[in-house]
Amino acid sequence: MAAFAIIPAAPILLADVDLAEAERIAFLRAAIETCLSTHATWSLPVDELPPLAGLGGWGIDRGIDARTGELLEGEDWVRAVGELAPADRAACESAHPAIAVGLLHAHAAGVQIRPSGSSDDLLIPIDLSAASAENSPLAPVPGAAAVDGQLVRGITTGDAADVGVAIAAAEDVHADLELLDAAAGLMMAREPSAYAFRTVFDERVHEVRSLCGTGTY
Repeated sequence: MAAFAIIPAAPILLADVDLAEAERIAFLRAAIETCLSTHATWSLPVDELPPLAGLGGWGIDRGIDARTGELLEGEDWVRAVGELAPADRAACESAHPAIAVGLLHAHAAGVQIRPSGSSDDLLIPIDLSAASAENSPLAPVPGAAAVDGQLVRGITTGDAADVGVAIAAAEDVHADLELLDAAAGLMMAREPSAYAFRTVFDERVHEVRSLCGTGTY
């Protein structure tokens, strides 16, 4: 029986991103890292990791050298990015942004991340809808909250149909379920008796519903 972990893909839950963060955010971050610490190695549902994965897209000079597992910050990060060969730079630029979030949480938890096929234990960062409430980051989209609810219900109960419908609607409601889509065929395809999910937290972070939990499949 293999394990999987669902974590929020939002960088705001990483350490030292929001310098004015509430104590609750630190508690949620600790919960994520506790989930990841249950296994020494996790597999992200991607064919390969980019050489570097970090927060440069958000204007933060911090990331992970996926080749060595080293955390790079400040000038070290800037230097590493500057030394990338063109092909490596292209791989970094095209990589899913949630890869960096997963790698940084894993580094903080003291565990390793590998690409698909390296481990049966799956790490799946997701972003639920940023448009499901009046005060959410994007203008409200009708039905977005329902899609969020259907996805959480499907993950909680192991209902592949609910998960599939939510994944199909993700783009329309401003959710990012790309890595879940890549993992769902494996995660939900085995014997139903092997599937279980335990919610660690399910609450709003900056008006976006955020889910974290662990399961087996």
